[in-house]
Amino acid sequence: MSRMLFARFTLHGGVLTATSLLLQFWSPQPLAQSTVEIGVGYNSEDSYQLGQYTGLTQSGGFGIGGFSLQGQASENRYWRAKGKNLGIEARSLAAEYGRRGSYSISLSYEQLPHYRFNDGRTPFNGSGSLLQTLPTDWVGANSTSGFSVLPANLNQVNIDTRRERFTGTFEWQLNPEWQLHSEYRHEIKQGSETLGSIFALHGGNPRGSVLLRPIDFQTDEFNIALSYSNATTQYTFGYNAMLFSNKDSALRFSNPFNHSQWSSGANFSDGAVGQIALEPDNNSNQFSFSGVHRLSDATRLSGSVVSSRLEQDDSYLPYSSVFPSTTPLPRTDLDGRVDSLVASLNLSTRLNRRSTLRLRYNYRERDNKSPQDIYLRVVNDSVPQASLVSSQARVNRIYDLERNRISADLNYRMSGKTQLAAGYEFEDTDRTMVDVATTEENTGFVKLKFTPWATSRAWIKLSRSQREASEYISTVPFVAGHNPDYVATLMGDQLFENDPLLRRFHLTDRDRDELSASLSLFPTEVIGVNFLVLIADDKYPDAKVGLQESDKGSFSTDLSYTPAANWSSSLYYNYETYRNQQAGFARLGGGNPTPFYPESVRNPANNWSMDSEDNVHTIGAGIEWELMAGRLDLSVDANYTDAATETRPHTSGQPFQVFPDITTQITTLSLDGSYQMNPGRVLSLGYRYQRFESADWALDNATVNTLSNIMLLGYQSPQYSAHIFQASVVIDL
Repeated sequence: MSRMLFARFTLHGGVLTATSLLLQFWSPQPLAQSTVEIGVGYNSEDSYQLGQYTGLTQSGGFGIGGFSLQGQASENRYWRAKGKNLGIEARSLAAEYGRRGSYSISLSYEQLPHYRFNDGRTPFNGSGSLLQTLPTDWVGANSTSGFSVLPANLNQVNIDTRRERFTGTFEWQLNPEWQLHSEYRHEIKQGSETLGSIFALHGGNPRGSVLLRPIDFQTDEFNIALSYSNATTQYTFGYNAMLFSNKDSALRFSNPFNHSQWSSGANFSDGAVGQIALEPDNNSNQFSFSGVHRLSDATRLSGSVVSSRLEQDDSYLPYSSVFPSTTPLPRTDLDGRVDSLVASLNLSTRLNRRSTLRLRYNYRERDNKSPQDIYLRVVNDSVPQASLVSSQARVNRIYDLERNRISADLNYRMSGKTQLAAGYEFEDTDRTMVDVATTEENTGFVKLKFTPWATSRAWIKLSRSQREASEYISTVPFVAGHNPDYVATLMGDQLFENDPLLRRFHLTDRDRDELSASLSLFPTEVIGVNFLVLIADDKYPDAKVGLQESDKGSFSTDLSYTPAANWSSSLYYNYETYRNQQAGFARLGGGNPTPFYPESVRNPANNWSMDSEDNVHTIGAGIEWELMAGRLDLSVDANYTDAATETRPHTSGQPFQVFPDITTQITTLSLDGSYQMNPGRVLSLGYRYQRFESADWALDNATVNTLSNIMLLGYQSPQYSAHIFQASVVIDL
């Protein structure tokens, strides 16, 4: 009976090889610690959000299946197999066979669904395929409000993906000191995802549609590692190869819009069909070394080196599927290549009975060896090719990076359970083709661990970090990304891609302060209370435009109460907050063409700012109760989460609309019980209630044609209230 169950479950997951291998070596010895679970469940709700990662998206019954089998083929040879969630999409299977102290072979299978939404609407025929066309009676227009046949031609669409992952490993203990580990993984991802498509020339006439694009990816990964270990030294040599393959190279779609500023051929009435390249095939190869050596009883030295190469040479698509190219592509493919090196060295030593010192050095280098060429783009299929000396002639930018990081930590035990720790870190980063060439960051911290009372423990940590950037040169991205002959014809405020006062938050000066603390109390043997708090503040002093300040904070507390050996309870609360302040400037067209630069000619009425705040509250409680020793166990868990995002714009001169709050509330209640009917038979019952409520102004009441220039999918914020019942029997074999 056990053999039949095992064969059936593994065949269901597709790992026939594992079954054959185990049955070949299986001798009729008794199973050890093996179980099979069989049952049914019921879901009351149809909801993609509810079954986002499980596949329980439809109401009705579902199966519950699982097993854990293991045994011995001989005195030294063993086998084991395991299956989880076999009645739903998020299932997994694994099997292993080996000889203790010698080798092991394992195979596994995982299925991982991701459901996003199923209430989208689109007029495109073939949505989710590589060719998406409009109905034969479609009438093009300058805006979505002019799509007269849109309501009669809307089709319901779903967005979801599924991954299947097959993994095989082999481990071989060559001798007591050397071990070989190898792993091969094959992953298939299929389904659909959203993709934006644009026909436009510049800011005055962009028109676009949100499409469903197909997903058909394959990823193959191979790892092999040779490890050595003795009493004082451990090191590993490794190699990793990864190959990504996309079966689809391009998506073609009809343009639903007509616009008078576009050249003849780009409108719907001209039969314009756009084309978008999808993710290219690529591969990577990586060599690594890591090791640890004990220099003495008090000192350890460890380090690692990882060298990798990423390559991509998929063939280019033509410049346009609408207009012919008078100037051809400079090459047939990118011939892209990026080499990277990551290294670290760590030294830890105990200076004396009270103090320990840790020194660390990290190095990272990214060397982009992809060739640079001048590409004469056709701007979103809306105008023919221009000359090479124009804004349409662009140079692909290659970004290099070099980073050095040095840090030191000292831990000193003052007396009893009181410890003082302090540390310092210096980081230097050099970049190419971005606004800032070099950044330097200095970080220091102090941490104190102590016992305020006999039945407590606590710690407090204060840290400060300052990042200083070299001169911010806003013209660098523009100059690096355009034809040098075209750049030579420009001057002044013509050389900017972005507002010259804009400061990218990850490149500019930043001051960061952080305070965190923890307190644990144990007033009695049955009560425990914990508190944890974190406050952090980031300021960007040079950001006249861009992110100026970012704060975050969190507070959590939990109470545990265990009055008896047969039951325990807990209560917890957590609060998180994130606040951001951003400044901007509106460069308005039409009758108010205020330039970005110089600052003296800006119109103050075009200044704006945006304050955003995220607050998340979570409260929960749980009880575990053993009503009958060894026979009946009950557990109850309940939690409630309330999350809100507030966005508040401010401006001195231009009208604006206040954004509504984005909110999410999740209420969950779980009841579980297990009853041992007789030796080797356990009945498990479960009930779960979940209520999900959300409001998002970017989705709610936004239909397919709510926006004038963009055709949406029209899906809404998810809402559901679900009851899930489960009953299963766990049988010991």
